[in-house]
Parts: sequence; C-alpha cells; structure tokens
Amino acid sequence: MLSYLRQVAICESVRETIKQALVQSDDVGIRQKAHTIPTYDSILRAVSLDPSINDEETLKTFIVKHIMGNLRLTAIQKEHLNLNG
Repeated sequence: MLSYLRQVAICESVRETIKQALVQSDDVGIRQKAHTIPTYDSILRAVSLDPSINDEETLKTFIVKHIMGNLRLTAIQKEHLNLNG
C-alpha cells in the first residue's frame, strides 16, 4: 500500500498532466473542461474505496480513468487529446 503522502503527490502529478493537455488544446470546449477536474481529495476518496490499488501504476491508471469519467469527454475529444485512459 502506498502512503497517503505518496498518493497525494501522484494524484497531483496526474491531475496537472491532464490539466495541461486540456489547456493546450485548440478546442475551446476541451479547454473549458480544465476547470472541472476533480480535486485531489475527491479523487483520493474514490481511491480509498478500491482495495485493489496497491502500486503506483494501478493508482495512476485509476486516477486517469476517474478524471476522464468526470470530465465526460466525447470519444472524439479523448482521441484528440490522446488520453484514452
């Protein structure tokens, strides 16, 4: 199990990567989604409900899927961002 502080660091890193991808998009609709990324504490609450998350790669995959699900991007928008989860 990863320590909480390590989870926070990983979560913030993944959030920032996704946020930068959204902000740098040339699609206004996608750029606006950058403001709807869930907070790290919201994401980590969801992480705490899944006991199968026990390493960094699993955590990163879960966070990306969680954020992408919350952003409700279309398949075309996901493809455009190359963030298919």
